[in-house]
Amino acid sequence: MSPTPAPAQDPVAVQPPVVQPSGVQSPTTQPPAAPSAAPVELGPIHRLTVRDLDGNPVSLAKFAGRPMIIEIWATWCGPCLANRRTVHSVRGSMPERMQVIGLSMDADTPASAGRASVKGADLVRNFLRSNPANDFEGMATQEFNEFIRTINPSNSIPKTLYVDSKGRVADLSEGTQSAKWLAAMAKNLK
Repeated sequence: MSPTPAPAQDPVAVQPPVVQPSGVQSPTTQPPAAPSAAPVELGPIHRLTVRDLDGNPVSLAKFAGRPMIIEIWATWCGPCLANRRTVHSVRGSMPERMQVIGLSMDADTPASAGRASVKGADLVRNFLRSNPANDFEGMATQEFNEFIRTINPSNSIPKTLYVDSKGRVADLSEGTQSAKWLAAMAKNLK
């Protein structure tokens, strides 16, 4: 897939909720029931599970209702690090509800002659000590990787996945992305 920037759209102005003054209630009066929120639609991405840096499973349904930019990267990958820097350079201009997620492909390395084993999550933790973190940092799972292969079978990284608020993949780009492209995609994901 070759990325083609979507036409720019004006951002939707978000109005703050209207707060009604509450009346005085007697001890026996129950407050009115809160209106039930409409159920959030779950899409293909929301059905996937990844792992946090402590190894706990995290359902991407946690981010349902918000658009996502998912970076698929590794600490040893120079183009991945360049892509992360670009994402962070435009993060402040992205819509507030946008979630930027980093999913590392760093694998656990077994102990070898004179070397201790290293967990992939520890490589990410060490990286984050001196580099900015995304809204969520985790580890890609086999389930997640199999899903990505159905869209793009290439094993190359970095990959950047653009997901709308309903969990549908709008686009997947390989390689480093330009700041202009990332900003446009973030603005147009609804």
